[in-house]
Amino acid sequence: YLCTPRVWALRRAGVERVVAVVGHRGEEVRRFVAERALPVELVENPDYLRGNGSSALVGGRAAGGRFVLMMVDHVVEPEAIARLLGREEPFVAAVDTAPAYCDREEATKVRLVGDHVVAVSRSLEGYEAVDAGLFACGPVVLAAAERALEEGAVSWNDVKRRYLGAGGAIRAVDLRGAFWIDVDTPGDLRRAERLLVRRAAGKPSDGVVSRRLNRPLSRSLSLLLVRTRISPNAISALTFLLTLGAAGLLALGRMSALVLVAAGVFVQLCSILDGVDGEVARASLRASPRGGFLDSVLDRLGDAALLIGLAVAGGPDTATWSALVAALFGSLAVPYVKASYEATFTSPMPAARCSFGRDTRMLVIALAAVSLQPLAGLVAVAAVSDIEAARRFAAGWRRSAALAARPVARARQPATASAASPRPRPISATLAEHQRD
Repeated sequence: YLCTPRVWALRRAGVERVVAVVGHRGEEVRRFVAERALPVELVENPDYLRGNGSSALVGGRAAGGRFVLMMVDHVVEPEAIARLLGREEPFVAAVDTAPAYCDREEATKVRLVGDHVVAVSRSLEGYEAVDAGLFACGPVVLAAAERALEEGAVSWNDVKRRYLGAGGAIRAVDLRGAFWIDVDTPGDLRRAERLLVRRAAGKPSDGVVSRRLNRPLSRSLSLLLVRTRISPNAISALTFLLTLGAAGLLALGRMSALVLVAAGVFVQLCSILDGVDGEVARASLRASPRGGFLDSVLDRLGDAALLIGLAVAGGPDTATWSALVAALFGSLAVPYVKASYEATFTSPMPAARCSFGRDTRMLVIALAAVSLQPLAGLVAVAAVSDIEAARRFAAGWRRSAALAARPVARARQPATASAASPRPRPISATLAEHQRD
């Protein structure tokens, strides 16, 4: 009934307070929120049987001021909510002119004239979009809802129709291309989870090893874990501990060829697991700079441990230790160049058709261990890392040259100087029951 991705999506989009309206099976919702320590305020609607229009009103009153109204059974990505927050009009509705994931027959239809809603109904003929169950409302909408309910309105759709009939304007924001889905049944929930995990596993920056080998396997595990309460940071920590275990096995491989082969297999399993934390974070809408920072630091420590383990397996000679130094340097240079690029240009590193990231380095280590060639593995890691670092540096150099060649635009000076007032934005959200006609 109340799923954590909706809460985290609202918080990531910039909503400060999340208010959930409860009625039917309210105790279960309270227990759910308490067990997961969700940052949600619960308000009771004793009149919930009357219709979800009353729930919207109770939630709006609790939120106060300008607020976001979201149907509780809709999963919406934060970027879609952010589109709504950028509008100033008193009543803004998210619509979708090309819905990819919802059932059009079940959805509320919307007729548009330009960028304004003029008619709303589930049985509407001749419509241009469907209702995405997401709204930004000012105090004037709350007052109109109170009047509509006093006059006999039942559903939120009734409120919208009466608002339009009284001459009110509803501004439409098209979510075309954004991910959102209506979850009405257990089957819908499973479909939504699969879609979220599939989208989370489609990182443009993935190397060929991740795309072709790791992601198809990690997705199944991520789908299981996204249904649990385990946090992405806990998965990162667990993967790091397993990586340290793989490094220890590599070192023990000096005494036994069979152990070295087993270590190689284990390294590749850790490489597959390495993508699970990010997939779960993005699929559950819990991705954060904090989690990304933790994952990056643990990855660097894990890389060093694996390379040292492989060097121990290769034996204490000058060639092995020289190769280890080169491999360590290369494995650190690759993420360093990427971080420098993104910090300098404040944009992601452009995706390459073929790149050699951590997935490639771990596969090289695994193959070196399985083939009993630790020295060759260290040399190969150094080589592919230096190639990838050089490719990334060249991309950054080309970007800087292109920026330097652009003419500097002269800023147009205003006739008078004045302090611009910030754009108002919703600061609260209320989750209401699914709208029904």
